Amino acid sequence: MNEVLPLLGLCLRAGKLVYGDDAVAESVAAGNVRLIVLAADAGAAVSRRAARLSETSRVPVLRLDAPAEQLGWAIGRSKAAICGMTDIGFAASAAQKAAEADEQYAPLAQQLREKHKRMQSRRGTKKPRKKSAGAHTSGGMSKVTHTKGGGERA
Repeated sequence: MNEVLPLLGLCLRAGKLVYGDDAVAESVAAGNVRLIVLAADAGAAVSRRAARLSETSRVPVLRLDAPAEQLGWAIGRSKAAICGMTDIGFAASAAQKAAEADEQYAPLAQQLREKHKRMQSRRGTKKPRKKSAGAHTSGGMSKVTHTKGGGERA
């Protein structure tokens, strides 16, 4: 499952990765995290918190077989036990790579792939907007600039 590690670095460079216990919890609470990634040797407190975040917000958890040092190395830190992917495309790719390495992540990969497909189909559609009568006017006020000599310029 070490194929996920380079993807984490790419995700970080794209600005779509949060790392650290508190940062991940805040992003999950804000509804921005699509996938929580845990290191193999993440502590009991971090693992419990990730499980609790997963239950309350229905964000899936992907537990790597890499230790925190390797996870941290992938994102340019000394250690990282937990990180969260905020982009659904990166999350679906990470889940797919994990499913290729370990069959237990196949349902997770399928779930994220379907969610990504739904989001992509909605991305191109826009809601029709009503045009109001005074939308392009300045509210009846004319734009007047005053000069130093007291004259007006339009």
